[in-house]
Amino acid sequence: MKKYLTTIIALGVIVVLLTGFFIAKKAGWLDPAPEATEDPYADVVTGSIFAFFGEDADAFSKVVKIVSTVDGEELTLEKVNGEWQATSHPDLSIVSKNVNSCLNSMRSLNGRVAYSGEMTESKRYEFGFEESTTSLELILSDGASHKVVYGKDNQSGSSRYAWETGTELVYLADKYQLNSTLVDAVDLLDTKIFSFDDNGQISRISITKDGNDYLKLQAVLSTEVDVNRTWRVNYPLERDGNTSTIEALVTSLTSTALAGIEKLGCDDLSKYGLGPARFRVAVTDPHKTIILSIGDMTPDRTCYYVTIDNGSDVYLVKSSAITFTDTPLLNFMSEYIFMVTYTQLKQVDIEVLGRKYLLTYDATGEREDEVFTINGTNVYYDEERDFRGDFKRIGTAMYGLRLSGLADEPAEKGELLCRIRYEEQDGTVNTVECYEREGSTMYFYLNGIYQGGYGNRYLLTSNNTNYGITGTIDHLYEVMGIEDPEAANGG
Repeated sequence: MKKYLTTIIALGVIVVLLTGFFIAKKAGWLDPAPEATEDPYADVVTGSIFAFFGEDADAFSKVVKIVSTVDGEELTLEKVNGEWQATSHPDLSIVSKNVNSCLNSMRSLNGRVAYSGEMTESKRYEFGFEESTTSLELILSDGASHKVVYGKDNQSGSSRYAWETGTELVYLADKYQLNSTLVDAVDLLDTKIFSFDDNGQISRISITKDGNDYLKLQAVLSTEVDVNRTWRVNYPLERDGNTSTIEALVTSLTSTALAGIEKLGCDDLSKYGLGPARFRVAVTDPHKTIILSIGDMTPDRTCYYVTIDNGSDVYLVKSSAITFTDTPLLNFMSEYIFMVTYTQLKQVDIEVLGRKYLLTYDATGEREDEVFTINGTNVYYDEERDFRGDFKRIGTAMYGLRLSGLADEPAEKGELLCRIRYEEQDGTVNTVECYEREGSTMYFYLNGIYQGGYGNRYLLTSNNTNYGITGTIDHLYEVMGIEDPEAANGG
């Protein structure tokens, strides 16, 4: 029995081996290794899609007109006095070197020949040329015209067919590279909006909001070398400008760039929030004024719709570039009411919360010779009791009177809280007045003229540490060791 079992096992092994042999043979696994064959792409013919560039060495310099039609939208460029201009869209400011870059892309683009032969109507339909709305026509100075039509994508969608009319060659080129040769207005733009030869000569900025005045700034240009301009606010108040904030605005505006084109030759600006514009910014130097009109945000809120110089072309500007709308108007102006240093002063009469003081200043000489008095008392006793520094803090406290908000002038003045009449060394006299406003604020007047806003009452009543006027005066009397009769008058 054991003998027969061994025989059966041996036969089974043989069957398995034979079965494996026939499977391997059928699959070709036992065939000899194939010999090397020729490159399957060896017979592929390639060539320049814009072949005329290679046929005429001067073709690049001969191009004088470009008609680019993309999805039915036509853009015509013409070379005038050596510079490219968008004659189909006169308001479009373009950079000539950007046009030349497009021409370079054209003459360097190669494709694979997809068809060679007569271009019948059926063939033009087959490759998508018959119904194409995208083409590029180049007109040379000798009158020759070369028009390349862009057809449909290939089956994979990675390439696109192109054909120069009048020839018998259809090319298949990488879709991205082929589309990059199209002369798109956005690629030609001079993206700089406020383009001036010297930003340091900008002398005026005017901004309107919803058709009404919003902010007007006027520069005072110095005739001296290396002396920077200063600024004056003409609206909403007549005040000295805050130069640092205004110069930051100038830098922001002159660095703002176009991010794209929304619609060329728009006949209804209102749908972009530009009829009228939400904001209109006019920037002026001695030679020209440039106007930027700002409309609505794009649906994704990344850009604003804008126009330039009241044109009909709608562009895009990054919303992050428009920063002045977030800056309070008060930040553009000097908020200080009392703007005199102690070295300029001769005397100051203060009436604050019922208390009256006369301060005199003699600070025209050397620092150690300065003489100050308060209500007739010299604050310098001797080297051990020199309170002139504490006296100067009163001036610092007065200097702290500043606007914290803008408001229309009240119909009636409230209670007088503080009056400061100060005379300067040159004889100039000014008077600052603070009148009660509801809550904890007060209105400011200078020489009887309303200053356009209000400040906080704690500027009068805070302690010496916080430079309140009454608190600083109280501190001076305290360190001098004498009683202030006026403190009792103020309650």
